[in-house]
Amino acid sequence: MKIECSWTRKDLKKYLYQKRKVPNLIFLGLGIFTYFFATYYAFQDRLCDNKVLILGFFICLLILLILLWGVTHLYVFCKLRRNDKKTHKAYGTYQIEVDKEKITSTFAEEKISYLWKDVTTAKFHKNSFYLRTKEDKLGLVFHREILKEDYDALQKYVKKHLPS
Repeated sequence: MKIECSWTRKDLKKYLYQKRKVPNLIFLGLGIFTYFFATYYAFQDRLCDNKVLILGFFICLLILLILLWGVTHLYVFCKLRRNDKKTHKAYGTYQIEVDKEKITSTFAEEKISYLWKDVTTAKFHKNSFYLRTKEDKLGLVFHREILKEDYDALQKYVKKHLPS
């Protein structure tokens, strides 16, 4: 089975932003909970003005949103720089070849081959899967958005040939 796909810096950037959505929502929820936990007795007190507390909530929420936005952009920037240094800007068209003995990914002159018996880590998710050996620290990641129609066939083929 031979598959050709394209991977760009824009694809990686989009993936990294999507990866931060759930942690950002969790931190936002924790921030809101913390604010109300800290001001619970102030809301109950007759001497405190509730309008000031609600205004404080919106200011706190705005600061939290700006902080999360900044941290997300910093995270994406750092990950993109790290990826560019580690992979020497490996963006472009990949040829993926799968047979009974191995899976091979070819980009420009670089060829990465994994024998099925050497694969030590295989993680399957809803929209991607990851293969790695002990010798290779980076591994191979296959995304549904990039592979499109070939993703399901490739995932079934890989699952079938991986050692249990």
